[in-house]
Order: sequence, then structure tokens, then C-alpha cells
Amino acid sequence: MRDTSGQDVVLKPQNKTKQRLMIAGAVFLAISTLSIYAAPKFNNLFGSDMAISAEQLRFATVTRGDLQRDISVQGQVVSANSPTLYAPTAGNVALHVKAGDRVIKGQLLAQVDSPVLTNLLDQEKASLEQLALEVERQQIHNKTTILNSKQTIELAAVNFELQKKNMSRAKQSMKHQVISLEEFEQNEAELKKFELEYFHAKQGLSLQQESLAFELKTKKLQLERQQYVVNDLNRQIAELNLTSPLDGIVGLVNVREKDQVANNAALITVVDLTDFEVQVNIPENYADDLGVGLKTEIHLNGQSYGGELTAISPEVNNGQVIGRMKFIDGSPQGLRQNQRVNARVLIETRNDVLKLRRGQFVESGGGRIAYLVSGDNATKTPIIIGARSLSEVEIVSGLKEGDKVVISSIDAFNGNPNVYIAN
Repeated sequence: MRDTSGQDVVLKPQNKTKQRLMIAGAVFLAISTLSIYAAPKFNNLFGSDMAISAEQLRFATVTRGDLQRDISVQGQVVSANSPTLYAPTAGNVALHVKAGDRVIKGQLLAQVDSPVLTNLLDQEKASLEQLALEVERQQIHNKTTILNSKQTIELAAVNFELQKKNMSRAKQSMKHQVISLEEFEQNEAELKKFELEYFHAKQGLSLQQESLAFELKTKKLQLERQQYVVNDLNRQIAELNLTSPLDGIVGLVNVREKDQVANNAALITVVDLTDFEVQVNIPENYADDLGVGLKTEIHLNGQSYGGELTAISPEVNNGQVIGRMKFIDGSPQGLRQNQRVNARVLIETRNDVLKLRRGQFVESGGGRIAYLVSGDNATKTPIIIGARSLSEVEIVSGLKEGDKVVISSIDAFNGNPNVYIAN
């Protein structure tokens, strides 16, 4: 058999000194290269007050453009028209609907039984009938009195005419000296007497007519006043039948069947399902910037709807004021009472301003401090912030367009003027 001598290769001994020199040169070259690139980082690191990882921070760049100033609020869907029916007087309630029932305008919802009002109406009706009889009695009295006065006038007129004829005969007799002067003068006096009686009878009739007309008018006014009282009581009793003021649904029933209720007690609330609004809670510090008519965006079920601020409460409650928004294009379908929604109130638009994406640095720095990033260093810089929106803030001074800024919380910087950012 042949051996393996044909496969053997003779190796020359290696120069270990040369090998060591080559390794040392490579190490030196690597150290030199590392020093060239790492020296500035070491300088920044040792020249900074502290170091922090870039992974813990968020950055943004100052830009120029339009800033939409707005605020984010939360609220709930409420009916724009949800009247509550109240008891017009004390009494027992008879219910004709229950919560959740759909009703139409004019439908009977409940009745209040008030024996006091019913009894009072009967009394006033009796008084009305009595006054009506008095008016009729006064009319009959007026006719009788005027008739008697006219009869007196007619008798006076007859006597006056008769005496004038007697006086005419007396004059003729006096010419022929048939009667004495004394009889003539007596006839003349009788004529004046009957003339005065006739004149005063006519005057008396005129005064009696005025007086009787006044008395009749007084009676009629009393009757009219009593009619108003009866009409008002009829109105009050009619209001004991509580009807729906609109088409909708019974939202809340505050009483039970045959409950005794007090005057002006809330009974039933009717909700209009065709017209909804959004009631929102607005922080007190934004209240002065808001006004009726501001545009809003209402976010509901993943969609955004245009809205308008329609009312702002003048009362502050727990640091918030209540506002009302309406849907500009009508209420969307499928809304439910008290459904939670998010909304945005658009306060104003500022054109061509320096702006920066909003972050926690605004709150942690009080809106007066920002850390300007240059390379691996972040330098503490005083700034002034103007208008604020949900996503951006206006930079009034301290930064310029293109500056890179730390927008995450700067509490970790502990107020140090220079911070090294490790990548």
C-alpha cells in the first residue's frame, strides 16, 4: 500500500515578530480612527451637566404657518327640546302614559284631580248667574222708571196745554170785564206753575235715564268681571289635563299613579327625538375666550360633524361652565340621549406665525422654558408662548424657524442648562 507522503506540504517557520507588529498596527489604526470620531462626543459628554437617552425624548421642529386656536371638551348628547310638565295645582295624579312611550302633540299624558278648584268653579258659576239676574232686574227697573217718568211728563204737558187755554179764555173775559183782575192773575200763576212742572218733568226724565244707564252699566261690569273669573277657573281646570307639547317620547315620569302632588311639582318630561344638541363642560379659564356663534367640531362614532356654539352658562360650577352646541346640518341619525361625545371649539385662526407641535414641555416648563437641540446637546432656552391649540403652540420669542426642540417633559433635565443626548 502507498503511504500519504505525497499529500504532505513542507511549511516554513513563521516570523512571530512580524506578526506582532501587524497586529499592533491594526490596533493603533482602530484606536486612532475611533478617537477621531468619538472625541467630539466625549467633549460634549464631559462638557454637559447630565446625560439622557434620546429614546426617552420626543423632538419637533419649529415651523411657520397658520395656527388654529381651539380647545377640546367632552360632553353628552341632549335633546334640544325636552319640556317638563308641572302640576298646575295640588291634587291626585292619574297617569295615561309611562316612561319610554312614544307620544304625539296634544296627546293626553296625565290628569290632576283638584276638588278645591272644582268646588270653587261651582261657587263662581252661581255668583255669575246671580249677577246675570241682577242685570235683568235692573233692565226691568229702568224700563218701569222711565215709563213712569214719561207718564208724568205727558200729564204735565196736558195740564200745561189745558191751562194755556184757560189763560186764553181769561184774557177774553178780562177784555169784556167778565172776571176780576184777581181771577186773571190767578189763572196766569197757574199757567206758570204747569209750565214749570212740565219743564222739570222733562229734565227729571233726562237725569233718570243717565242714572239708570249708570246703574245698569255697573251691574253689567260686575257680570263681566265675574265671567272673567269663571273663564279663568275653566282654564285652570282645563290645564289639569296635561297634554304633550310635541311629538316625541316620554323620557321621565316623576310620580306614580294616584300620587298626591303639590303645586308646581314636576310630573313628566317629554323628549323631542328629532332635534339634538351637545352639552359640554368647558374649563373656566377658557370661558372668557368663548362666544356664541363660534364654530365647533363634534366627534361622534368615528365621524366629525360641523357645529356651532349656541349658549354659554354664566355660572361656574366646579371650575367649569356649561355650553351648548348645535349641529349645523341637522342632527345625525342614531343619536341617543346622554350619549358621550368629544368636541373641539375653534376659537380663532392666526396666520403666518412660528409654531411648534405641542407636548408636555409646555406644562413642565410653564410655557417659559424649552431645550434647543444642537447636535448631541440640548441647551436650556427661555421662550414665550402665545396662543395654544390642541396640537400646536405659537412661539412668540426665543426660537426661530427650523430649530429642533425637545417637546417631551423636561422634568428629567432637573433645570440643567446643558444636557447631553445619548443616541
